[in-house]
Amino acid sequence: MTRTSTHSRPRTTGAERLFVLGGLALAALYTAASLVLGSGVEHIGPLWLAAVAWTVLASLAGALHRGIRHRDWSAFGDYELPDSRDEHIDFTTRTGRYAYLRIQEEHERLMRNDHLR
Repeated sequence: MTRTSTHSRPRTTGAERLFVLGGLALAALYTAASLVLGSGVEHIGPLWLAAVAWTVLASLAGALHRGIRHRDWSAFGDYELPDSRDEHIDFTTRTGRYAYLRIQEEHERLMRNDHLR
């Protein structure tokens, strides 16, 4: 896997941005037009779901294209998970190793100040 620096990374073109964000733009245009014209709005929800799915898939396709064509795999490899298993658990749960102590201290503080109510 070849990594490139941020200075040699090819710039994102307007066509690539339009390809990724075009679905959202079309969904917004259709939503505004259907609300102004008073036509049925039952298609708006599925349209927005399709637009979001298009954005995700087009973004993935663009990252794969950039990786294959320009050998810029930074979209897939710039971030590394922590090495230790404990750090990995903390990273994925976003709780921290001693979160239970913080919760217990907060509970005790609330119990001490309960008479102020």
